[in-house]
Amino acid sequence: MNQQVANRLNSVAVSAYKFMGSVLLALILLGLMSFLAVQGFFLSNSSWATPTILSPTDPNVLSLNAQAAQQESERDGLMARRREAADKLLEAERTVATERSFQQRFVVALKGEKRARDRLAKRLSALRQEYLRTGTEIAESNRAYSGLARTRTNALYGAKLMEREDVLTTNHHLAQMAQSNLSLAQETVDLDMRLDTLRRESEGLTAAENGLGRDDVSEGLTTDTLLLEREYTQSVLALARAEAQRKSLEADVRALDERIRRFDHLLQVVHDSPYLKALEQNLTVAFVPYENLPNARAGTPLYTCALKIVWCREVGVVGPVLEGEVTQQHPIRQYHLRGVMVELQLRDAPSAREPLLHLGRPPLML
Repeated sequence: MNQQVANRLNSVAVSAYKFMGSVLLALILLGLMSFLAVQGFFLSNSSWATPTILSPTDPNVLSLNAQAAQQESERDGLMARRREAADKLLEAERTVATERSFQQRFVVALKGEKRARDRLAKRLSALRQEYLRTGTEIAESNRAYSGLARTRTNALYGAKLMEREDVLTTNHHLAQMAQSNLSLAQETVDLDMRLDTLRRESEGLTAAENGLGRDDVSEGLTTDTLLLEREYTQSVLALARAEAQRKSLEADVRALDERIRRFDHLLQVVHDSPYLKALEQNLTVAFVPYENLPNARAGTPLYTCALKIVWCREVGVVGPVLEGEVTQQHPIRQYHLRGVMVELQLRDAPSAREPLLHLGRPPLML
């Protein structure tokens, strides 16, 4: 009896062992088939996305926000330097325009001053000729009258026909006539001096006009015209400095504009990042690899499935694609993928915590 019980227990144990072995083998085969099915799904399927909930306290959000703030600060610094360079450039351009206008007006004024000197010299020359002619006539008339008056006065005084007082009066008049002759001679000398001065000034202005911008020395320069030419030379030097500064500042402004454009582009990329959009509120997005992107157009239905690929149900649709490239680890493999983030419009909020969502249709039509 005991032997029968023992045999029966052994038979039950063997059957149980076989059953457990079969179950374990079935589970192993099921797990292997599931693994192979999942691997095969990811090898052949390009209609999946991995959802993510971005919050304002996410480390990536905070890090990108700090980076954006630093870049904006650097851009503001560049803008300040650009405004400063632009102000200096405007000042240099005003200096160039002012110095050029001064040089043009200087040449015009020099020519006008020379013409005025020439006209005055001609008038003085004509006046001198008339003065010499008239002075000669006056001197000859005075000499003839003086000789006749002295002879007549002496004769009348000798004949006792003229008082001594009348003789002195006549001599005084004759002395005044001699003084007028001396005055005429003095004024003739003054006219000559003035005429010579005008001619020298005219020659000096001509020499200064011909010597502007040249290294050789023109003859006929005077001290006054040399000082005028010095003013022109200082203007030429100031113009050269202003033009050199303007070219340098123009190059600086172009370089700053290029750097600012690069910063603007970088900031645009940063601000378009989904991580910064999550600063205001939680944002539900999904990572889509580049190879899956054609299946992730706006309005595409989203499905969540049990065991990743079976028992699926629709939970929402795909929203707009967010600018900027991101990288993320593969859902089941140990490498990173390049892709983009798309905004999700979910009717079932808990589905945002699923590891995988399917795009367009369930993978096995289940």
